Amino acid sequence: MGLRKLNKTFALLLEHTEGFLIAAFTLMLVFDVLLGILARYIHFEVVFATELGKYLFIWLCAIGISAAAKDNQHVRLSYFSTKLPLSRRAVWVTSQILFLSFSSFFFYVGLQLTLMHMEMNKSAMGFAFPMFLFTAALPVGFALTSIRLIRDIISCFPPHRAKPWIPPTPDGLAGMPGED
Repeated sequence: MGLRKLNKTFALLLEHTEGFLIAAFTLMLVFDVLLGILARYIHFEVVFATELGKYLFIWLCAIGISAAAKDNQHVRLSYFSTKLPLSRRAVWVTSQILFLSFSSFFFYVGLQLTLMHMEMNKSAMGFAFPMFLFTAALPVGFALTSIRLIRDIISCFPPHRAKPWIPPTPDGLAGMPGED
């Protein structure tokens, strides 16, 4: 019974990871901006307010990429995919694999940058805070994106077809050649 509950908890955490992180970083960004505005009015210099806002925004963007991948909200060239002589599934899986390779590349580069900042013990300009905590946005965001893409690719093949393999199209193109 304990293992089943642990699996449910892990699945729930995985399902809502991006939402929680986006909410947390948005709240921190709002607080940072309000602190910067307040500091100008009381003539108190907050050195880190601008710098911290940039890094929090980078975290929001990196996590936002994963949130969009989770909900299949990324821009796709549907016009060209309907003109190709391939099935929609083949085009969609190819698109997801290309996106996964892009995501994996940026995960690797971001991880290398983060490890370099850890080794150098570099701190952010304006305040003594470890830089690797900010550059970790890239590997974390793109790792989450890769997990979402791998789950989507696997889910489009039987017997893992728990959800539709492709989101419904806005123009209602159903029953295209090559679909199951």
